[in-house]
Amino acid sequence: MFHFITENVKPKDIDLFFGPLVDDIIEDDIFITFDPDKWIMAHLLHHIGIFKSITQARKNGWDKPIPKGFNFFDVGKKAKKQTFYVLNI
Repeated sequence: MFHFITENVKPKDIDLFFGPLVDDIIEDDIFITFDPDKWIMAHLLHHIGIFKSITQARKNGWDKPIPKGFNFFDVGKKAKKQTFYVLNI
């Protein structure tokens, strides 16, 4: 599972939102830091493989800013369906 977090998130906040990080969770989960001033939702969807390019994601309606706060998204269809979490504080 993918987790996107802003660069300024403290480790204690990561534990608060994603639970205590133990070894078996860390192996399955991928944490990716991003700069909310440079990335939009299209970047996230391209990064997890839903779209082949950022341009394709933009053309499919993901040309939106990343929402503030803690959010999760279910996107894609059938085999390509992905759930990812975003912590943008």
